[in-house]
Amino acid sequence: MDFYTKAGAVPIGNMRRTHFTSEISSDTVGDKVTLMGWVHILRDKGKLKFLILRDERGMCQIFIHQKRVSEDVFETAEQLKPEFAVSVDGEVVEAKQVAAGAEVVPTSIRILNTSDRLPIDVVEGKVDIDLDTRLNHRILDLRKPTINAIFRVQHALVRFSREYLEKKEFVEIHTPKIVAEATEGGANLFEIKYFDKLAYLAQSPQFYKQLMLLAGFGRVFEIAPVFRAEKHNTRRHINEYTSFDFEMSWISGVEDVMQMEENMLHYAFLKTKENLGHALETLGINLEVPEVPFKRIKYAEAIDLVNAEGKDLSITDDLDPECEQILGEIFPEKFGTDMVFITHYPLELRPAYTMPSLTDEGMTESFDLTYHGMEITTGGQRIHLYDLLVERFKAKGYNIDNFGFYLDPFKYGAPPHGGLGLGIERLTMQLLGIDNIREATLLPRDRDRITP
Repeated sequence: MDFYTKAGAVPIGNMRRTHFTSEISSDTVGDKVTLMGWVHILRDKGKLKFLILRDERGMCQIFIHQKRVSEDVFETAEQLKPEFAVSVDGEVVEAKQVAAGAEVVPTSIRILNTSDRLPIDVVEGKVDIDLDTRLNHRILDLRKPTINAIFRVQHALVRFSREYLEKKEFVEIHTPKIVAEATEGGANLFEIKYFDKLAYLAQSPQFYKQLMLLAGFGRVFEIAPVFRAEKHNTRRHINEYTSFDFEMSWISGVEDVMQMEENMLHYAFLKTKENLGHALETLGINLEVPEVPFKRIKYAEAIDLVNAEGKDLSITDDLDPECEQILGEIFPEKFGTDMVFITHYPLELRPAYTMPSLTDEGMTESFDLTYHGMEITTGGQRIHLYDLLVERFKAKGYNIDNFGFYLDPFKYGAPPHGGLGLGIERLTMQLLGIDNIREATLLPRDRDRITP
């Protein structure tokens, strides 16, 4: 046991946590409890000490008075420093001056592990630290309650979106992330050496999720990383992000896909609000559940709206971030909503597999979903007719001989289908009002950062 004593800690033994800090309240007064967590703050007033203990659920106060605790407990409390990992046995007592209405008087404090001097402070608001420094020490940064809460909300959004799709009989799949060809063009691909061949990191599961429909799965979804070798360095772009993709067969048109997404997001927002009250409160967020159906406008109308605000775009120009921000200001005012589908994008702006529109010449049966002035989803109806698919690939300048694995199965009765890709980090960013997508990414990867 020397390695414990040399570290200034005690053996773990048969300790069992009985409560989380969030469970300490007026309802538990009189209970004997064992808590485990980190020393968040220690207010030392000589014979009187107030230990704020933090665990993964929240914080509570440990009241240490020299006259009310044993000599061993008081001596141990004298040794505590920020981020020491500790176990506290004690009794819950009433404390009206504390927000929870209760605190713990310890009968035992055990140091489970010590901590070196911190490179960054994890007490929020104590020291203003720039984002780059925080990301250099991301694991410690994630201990901050508000930072940690971001990813609990993100988890809930993913969890309940998955739950909704499973209720609708979608099957979760896991497709390769090492691919032979690009799905959306080769300009933004990461090349990798794959034994004696050249391969790429997948920029989308697009081809494979479509092929799974041709394989007879009906409805599929995947939540996985995608990679974009774009040399930008903006607040809304990273080079590895998590995409929530789904694809569905036997659709009557692109409207089926949009209805599935809006109902999924409505469900996910509602369930997140019901189940993540503490995390949302920690972040100061009053989560507004979007009403369905979401507003739909055509791309041509979106172009007219931004041009009326001083832009000068043609119908084949893409909406840049500034345009999206303009629309983000217009939509709530004009339509009373922050969730808007922009539909019928020009053929020039959509991938080769996108179904041309039967109603709007030169356009596609596609959409983007914008939220608070940022595109978070791209989707649409896919081409399921082999000859048309080959024609569109040739029109985009692709060598179809390189895409036989994808194109050939379309010769054998491919069903009408469509789907989308939703950026999890962007959804989190926009929902929580975060300024930089790196804050909504657990361990960001951009052109300058590949650690930690």
